[in-house]
Amino acid sequence: MNKEIPLLSATDVELRVAQIIQGKSGTFAILLVYKNARVDMRILDEVFGAMNWQRKHDVINDSLYCTVSIYDEEKKEWISKQDVGVPSNSEATKGEASDAFKRACFNWGIGRELYCAPNIRIKLNDDEVALGNNGKPKTYAKFFVEEMTFDKELNKFTAFKVIDKDGEVRFNVNPNNKQIEHKTEPTKVIDAPPPYVSNNVCCQCHATIKSSKVLEYAISKFGKPVCYDCQRKMNAA
Repeated sequence: MNKEIPLLSATDVELRVAQIIQGKSGTFAILLVYKNARVDMRILDEVFGAMNWQRKHDVINDSLYCTVSIYDEEKKEWISKQDVGVPSNSEATKGEASDAFKRACFNWGIGRELYCAPNIRIKLNDDEVALGNNGKPKTYAKFFVEEMTFDKELNKFTAFKVIDKDGEVRFNVNPNNKQIEHKTEPTKVIDAPPPYVSNNVCCQCHATIKSSKVLEYAISKFGKPVCYDCQRKMNAA
């Protein structure tokens, strides 16, 4: 079996506000990039054929695992890869099953380049920020990936452009890999809703980050999910 998994396109990924951070020059949103299960299923269908892959879920030590198996016509056997899921805040069981499936598909290489996604921090306009019932800022602003290019040899994105609902460019990594964003460092975390469940995997070693505090600290400081051990290495570097 020698099938090449295609890179994701800009239309395959979505953005979610993981944190809202207050800085001296305004309010900033930190965004996380993710794919949904429909993208995984489409790519599995296109690359291997709809009848040549399967998934199953098993509970192991009270955690839900998903196994994605692909039939190897040369070996005449099923090849399987497995990973565990994390419950979502809205629909725990459904979210856990979907998360486990997406993680298993990461193991097959679908969307693995997202581990190298840039740190996306966007300064919010005044009309994009409102106060919640708890007195903390919140936003309903939507952002979209208009363009992204991943270089397999360099193992990094050489282009990554984010726009808002009006089509205005709010974040851009140009082909020269120069990141364009607001330079003022945000200083105080105002609102930190739990990040999307598919983004609690360390972007360095791919281990699951089980502590919400470790994850929140990583997003606040590094703009991406980093486990405790990798944080120590990065801080010591």
